[in-house]
Amino acid sequence: MENADLGERGRERAGSWGMGELGRELREDFAEQISNVLITVVIKMRFFSFFSPLFGKKLYIWVMRKNNLTAEDVWAMFAETDRQMKEGFAEIKASQKETDRLIKELAARQEETDRLIEKNAKQMGGINENIGKHAEQFFQNTFAEKMEFGGIKYDEMVPNLAHKTKTADIEFDIALINGDSIAIIEAKNRIHPRFVKEFAEKRMEKFRKYFPEFKDCKAYLGIAGFSFSKKTLEEAERYGVGIVRQVGDSVELEGKLKVY
Repeated sequence: MENADLGERGRERAGSWGMGELGRELREDFAEQISNVLITVVIKMRFFSFFSPLFGKKLYIWVMRKNNLTAEDVWAMFAETDRQMKEGFAEIKASQKETDRLIKELAARQEETDRLIEKNAKQMGGINENIGKHAEQFFQNTFAEKMEFGGIKYDEMVPNLAHKTKTADIEFDIALINGDSIAIIEAKNRIHPRFVKEFAEKRMEKFRKYFPEFKDCKAYLGIAGFSFSKKTLEEAERYGVGIVRQVGDSVELEGKLKVY
């Protein structure tokens, strides 16, 4: 009897403190949240179609009754979802089209840029070739008048001394020849350091191989040009190759020559 009185008093106190009302509100909020989750799963994802027909049907009916939905409401929701999906796909497709257009436009611009670069390269190549020919012609004419190199007098100047066969093709811009010496001079507008090494090693090896008539001659090397980099001068000094510079209408030689 005493326990019953205590229970009754506890319920009265709970009611006076508002806990009964709070409990109901919490239960209702929880039920509403559960219902919303089920609606999202059932309607938008059509989840119930993956389960057995009986369970899916019961769940479907329960959700509709719980939220006062009719079949028309559900189909309207499906229709709206489908419409939004179609609009989304349409936007994606339009965006992809625009992306493809921009890619094609970029490719066309790149192609035009490549064409202009190639054109400019050909023009620059033509300019460099013309300057190189001018340098070659200038030094050939100069040595034709002044057949001297490194203090040695020569009897003949041969321009473009060449050996051309099916298996070999080599040419030297200037060759000064006398009875026991030959000076081989390469003329260019601007000579790169790597050319000095190639000249002294590979090209001279070919010279000795393909010009046996000069096998008993001492060979001296020179590079003639309008400008030289510091590295080129260092390489020439290393290999004992003379530097031939333009001085007015004549030339001057720099460096200590090595016999090849």
